[in-house]
Amino acid sequence: MPGVVPATRERVLSRSPLTSPAAHRIRLIKIVVGGTPLGKQITWAYPAGTDLGFYMVPIYNCTVEGTDDAGASVSKTFQVLRFGVQSKDGKKASVVGLADRQRHVIKAWIPSYTVHSANSPENGAWQVYDNFLIHDGPDTAEEVFATIGCIEIMGKTGFIKFNDLLIALSGSKASSRNDKLYEIGRSGRMSITYEAAARPSLEKVP
Repeated sequence: MPGVVPATRERVLSRSPLTSPAAHRIRLIKIVVGGTPLGKQITWAYPAGTDLGFYMVPIYNCTVEGTDDAGASVSKTFQVLRFGVQSKDGKKASVVGLADRQRHVIKAWIPSYTVHSANSPENGAWQVYDNFLIHDGPDTAEEVFATIGCIEIMGKTGFIKFNDLLIALSGSKASSRNDKLYEIGRSGRMSITYEAAARPSLEKVP
């Protein structure tokens, strides 16, 4: 699972798009994670901090931009968790996540992924790089999820709606929903940019 990845400059990780006809059918999709906190969400210190109580982490905007089948520009914003709290020993906790401005090309769709920190029926994840993913997050302000660096899409059926939008913007002609997601993930045509954000302080819930 991901932890802190320090960097002193903008990080740009990318890969060359596939040269297959399927890759060329996929339209460009851009995901931008904002750096300005909008509010706060309750969380716990993953994976060993269940006895440490609860913490608060910021909520950020995440905007998806692309083009629909009619050629019109589309932009939709979701709310996400970007930073989390980690405890490896159950005794101390720290804030983790990606703070520096950086851009990555999405590496893959992982249909078998399930959320580890809470119960969620919205399975699957997008691989940003290594163990940094995009996946489902809390539906409400009261639901407690944890993250140690993944982007968690918030709201009721938020991750399903997020993926519905990606499919609509991609132009994929694959036969099934999962095949469409898989095709997007392997196309090299979807990127994510993290805007620079101040790393939040560790905030314990009284």
